[in-house]
Amino acid sequence: MNQFDLPLKLTTVTGLDLSLRLLTEEDLAAVMELEKSAHSHPWRLSSFEDCLKGRQRCWLAEAKEKLVGYVVVTHAGGDAELLNIAVSPKFQRKGIGSVLLQHAINCVVGHADMLFLEVRVSNKKAIELYSKEGFFELGHRKGYYPTLNGHEDALLMASQL
Repeated sequence: MNQFDLPLKLTTVTGLDLSLRLLTEEDLAAVMELEKSAHSHPWRLSSFEDCLKGRQRCWLAEAKEKLVGYVVVTHAGGDAELLNIAVSPKFQRKGIGSVLLQHAINCVVGHADMLFLEVRVSNKKAIELYSKEGFFELGHRKGYYPTLNGHEDALLMASQL
């Protein structure tokens, strides 16, 4: 366990008080509910269960003891990857995504030189957030994400740590 595995209190730029803590098995149902509300093609439960086994870390953001977001990150071999990030649709544009992204970055600094991520090319809000936080475009992954009508390209982005 390291310092970033401990619960943390933070405040967003909009003044929303957040508690950040690691995912537990008891959180899985609430996380899946948020995942389904935030993503058109949500992760499977097994992907979040992997976070409990230590392959990757999932931090939850809570406001007044209500789950409002989470971030999943992993690192190995000098690189890190942001695997998933979501904010409840009711709480978007309040600075929660920024707090979660900064926390993920802080957790992998010292373990990795670069933090990579993929984002749907149509997800302009996320691309704006990542760019604001210092991520830059590396390329595209053709047909990476499923859609209702086929597939959508992913924008590959990275941040130098």
